[in-house]
This record gives sequence, C-alpha cells and structure tokens, in this order.
Amino acid sequence: MRRLVVVSCLSWALLGLAATGAARAEEKSAAQLVKEINGVTMPTLAPAQRQDRAAMLKFRTEYIAALQKKADLIGALYKADPKNEALVKLLPERWNALALSNKTDQVKTEVEDVAAHSESPALKTEAAFFNAALSMRGGDPDTVLKAAEAFIKAAPKDERGAMLLYRVANQTEDSKKQAELFKRLAKDYPDSQMAKMVAGNLKRLEAVGKPFDLEFTDAVKGTEVSMKGLKGKVVVVDFWATWCGPCVQEMPNMKKLYAEYKPKGVEFIGVSLDQPKEEGGLDKLKKYVADNEIGWPQYYQGKGWQSEFSQSWGINSIPAVFIVDAEGKLYSVEARGKLDTLIPELLKKAKGGAGAGAGGQE
Repeated sequence: MRRLVVVSCLSWALLGLAATGAARAEEKSAAQLVKEINGVTMPTLAPAQRQDRAAMLKFRTEYIAALQKKADLIGALYKADPKNEALVKLLPERWNALALSNKTDQVKTEVEDVAAHSESPALKTEAAFFNAALSMRGGDPDTVLKAAEAFIKAAPKDERGAMLLYRVANQTEDSKKQAELFKRLAKDYPDSQMAKMVAGNLKRLEAVGKPFDLEFTDAVKGTEVSMKGLKGKVVVVDFWATWCGPCVQEMPNMKKLYAEYKPKGVEFIGVSLDQPKEEGGLDKLKKYVADNEIGWPQYYQGKGWQSEFSQSWGINSIPAVFIVDAEGKLYSVEARGKLDTLIPELLKKAKGGAGAGAGGQE
C-alpha cells in the first residue's frame, strides 16, 4: 500500500513536471515561430529583369510562396500564443496575404474570432479595420459605412479612418452624401493625405454647372489655348498619359469621336500626366501624338501625378474625362464611357440655347 502511495506521488510529480515542460515548450514554440517569421526573406526583382518574362514568372512564384509561408507561420503563432504582442503587426500581414489569394472567407472568420476573443485592444482595432476593408468588397453603402464607423469609434485618431471614409464616399452614387463624407473627412482628419485629395473631389462635385477655366500652350504646336477662346464649342477634357494602358486603349475611340464631332462644334483637350521633361515625358508625349495622329491640343503639365492642375481636380486615376458645355460651364466630371450620349446631348442643347450660333463651327 505504501508503495502505491509513493508511486502515486511520483506520478503526480511527473505530471507536474510534464505540464511545466509543456508550457515551456509552448513558450519556446512561440518564440521559435517569431524567429522563423522574421527569417522569411521576400524575393526581389532587379529593374533590368522586369522586361524578362521568365524572370517575372519566377519572381511571382517565389514571392507568393514566401507570402504563404509567412502567413502560415503567423497563423501558427496565433494558435500557439494568441496574446503575443508581435501579432498586432503580424496578423494584418497574414490577412493581407490571404486576401491577395482570394481567401476572404478565411480572413473574415479570423477577424471575427479576434474581435470576439482577443484581449488586446490594439489587435481588436486591427480586426475592426480589416472588417471594414472586407465590407467594401461588394457591400452596400450602408453596411460599408457602418463597418467604417465601427473602426473610427475603436480608433478615432487613426488616419486609416480617413481612408475608409474616402472609399465609402467613392462607392456612393448620391453626390450629396458623397460631399458630406468628403467634408467630414477634411474636418476630422485635416492633416491626412486623404484630406488633401478630397479638396479636389469636393471641387469636382461643386464645380458642375460653373465656368471651367483652363489656359495653356499646346505642347505639340506651341499655340495658345483657352476655354474663353473655345466658348461656343462643346469641350471634352481628357486626363491621360502615354504610360497609361487604359488611356492608350481608349484612344482609337477618342479619335473616332473627334473626327465625327469636331465639324459639328466639338473640341478635345488632352491633359497629360506624363513624367517630367528631364525623364523623357515630353518627348514621349510628342512622339505618341505624332505616331498616332492625335489632332487635338495637349496640355503637358510636366510633373506626372504631382501636376498642380490635375491635382487641384482630385485626379488620382486615369483616364478621367470631363465635358464642358457650349457656354463654358462644366457639365460632367464623369464623362468617361458616356461621350457617345453626352456630346449629342450638349450639341442639341447648344442649338436650342444661348450658344446656338456656335454649333457646327470649327
């Protein structure tokens, strides 16, 4: 009987040691996982290799594999040690990687789990942000705004709130609500990069129906061009660049519309976002215009995305197309893909209004 007691005591002692060892092993496992995560090296691609299809494919394959490896290790760390402070930075990396692999359902499940069970306020904030970001994929405006509001409430000083409001505004089709969101963004996040961007967005929303001003020297012919000199004509303003694939893709249709409607009282203006002159931007613009027989004047701003005129209108993606009526007033800032309808509409308006005498003039 005494032997049994001794054995029992020894068994409990061994169990205790085993439990302590397991805890240490788990702690070591988490530390080892962090070390392995930090040891994942992302592949790089030399500039000269970007034109090499085989090198690009190899880079893409290796990059995706490295992303997946790191994401898997981060997932293992969360299971091993959900309180690990490194997860505040690492889990968003994992979710980004999973989202890039179109595993949005898995991301949503993990985000919800963190939001419900994590004891880390910082990690809950990251979960709130990702929940808002995920809701923007096909969610209706009210759902998207609700998710954005949840993040802003969790982290009112985090400038990502400005980014979410900007994306919500761009998804709504109600121009009044859009303007309200832009104004709120500018007010609540005055020092953010998004606040600078929305100044142009607000300008676009508020400028419709008002005179559109623009004066410049045609980069190709050297002639002076002004909206005042074009009064009486319907004017299409195309923000574009020679490096922009969609812009170049749409150019044949633009040329077709120009040939059809120029004799009826329509003028086109190209506003180029090509690179600075010293980087070859002006030469590329002139060559493209000559090679493709583009007949309308070109306003070469010379500073790419940093060009003052396009920035003042909040242009952050191209092509972007405005259309100005025969009275010189901005009619639409969303004319891309609608010129077949808008040009005849404005020509008809010009013939029936104050600008009637201008229709059909060169």
